[in-house]
Amino acid sequence: MLTSAASLRCGLLLEPQFVAAEACDLPGLFNVAVPEDPSNPWQTVSGAVGVTRESALIGAIAEGLERYAAAFVAARTLPRSEIPATERLDEGSFACFADEQLGRPDFPWATQAQAEDLFAEVFSLLDNRSRWVPQEWVGLGPRTGTARLPSTSSGLAAFRPVEGGPWMAMLRATEELLERDALATTWLNGLGGREIPLPAAWREQVQARGGEAYAFDMTQEWNPHPVVAVAGGIPRRGEPRHCLGIACRATRDEALQKAWLEWGQALTFAGFLKRTRDAELPRHAAQLRRFDEHAVFYTLRPDLWSRTALIAHREPFVPVERFAPAPAAAIDQLDQLVHQLANSGVDLYYRELTTRDVAAAGLHVIRVLSPQLTGLHADERAPFLGGRCKDVRWRYGNAPRFTAFPNPLPHPLG
Repeated sequence: MLTSAASLRCGLLLEPQFVAAEACDLPGLFNVAVPEDPSNPWQTVSGAVGVTRESALIGAIAEGLERYAAAFVAARTLPRSEIPATERLDEGSFACFADEQLGRPDFPWATQAQAEDLFAEVFSLLDNRSRWVPQEWVGLGPRTGTARLPSTSSGLAAFRPVEGGPWMAMLRATEELLERDALATTWLNGLGGREIPLPAAWREQVQARGGEAYAFDMTQEWNPHPVVAVAGGIPRRGEPRHCLGIACRATRDEALQKAWLEWGQALTFAGFLKRTRDAELPRHAAQLRRFDEHAVFYTLRPDLWSRTALIAHREPFVPVERFAPAPAAAIDQLDQLVHQLANSGVDLYYRELTTRDVAAAGLHVIRVLSPQLTGLHADERAPFLGGRCKDVRWRYGNAPRFTAFPNPLPHPLG
């Protein structure tokens, strides 16, 4: 049923497309994309990478259905005026926008709270208590009316009941929030890369194709699940491609493996965008509005890649293991992670977003969100600079900054 949910005839998504591998791509990887649908603003390109055709296909469809469900799920909303303040997490509770941004006359999002602003219900991952949050942060777009705030797909995850159930989905959604916080704050604060070794076999694959790659540890000091990024480039037909992949997992080796796959996908995607949409893609940071534009930016502007703080100020790094090994089962990993993050002041909330048609296709969709974690923006007019975004010490101790805040160069994640 899952594959039939993506087809031109009667699917919920457009038909998936396998992206053919080229000699300049990493070997042994399969890439699948579900095209964006111009009639549905929520449906940008969805994609996945895998070591088998089936895993890449299923991953791409699942990502597309996550966004579909998040856009169309029916969720009860209440106006701000009808919710007690003790049961509400207002905009100011989240690491969203700074006061200086909200005070700009040209800022693209609402600046004044109104009694009629709509909120949707979420539940604590720690004790299941109910809270109400701005409706735009539960699904993609508003449930009712016009969006006052941006929505994001970060923290969305899909699961099949036979594959670990909701626990694995909530674990992966939480890890995605942690990796986005790590990248956003590392990048916006202009921190240098904390370089860790790449496996020799991987380095050889990259060098054989005329490229270079680095691995970086971005794990926050209070995060028991390591965050690892792989960044670098491999040219295509003599033209540079510069990208980044990132992942958060229970072990550093798992995170590195996943980040490597994500980097391989990013290289293929950047090459595809350049050869199919080169003329329409922006070349200046201030013009970026979408994640696909971020993904291809340093492929279009290779002159800026070596000037990024991550690359220009990278230093060897030896990670410190601060936490006991994670348990094997997803439910136990999630429970341990939730409690350890709560001890550091990081709260997590969830909401199921499954629609009937997505459930009929065999998937369920979960949203996880955190008020304290910084999100990753697509629109360069409105990066998420609020909350503890500037708090480098909380995350990375005495790590030095190498740019102004916010970093004038855009992040490279699609």
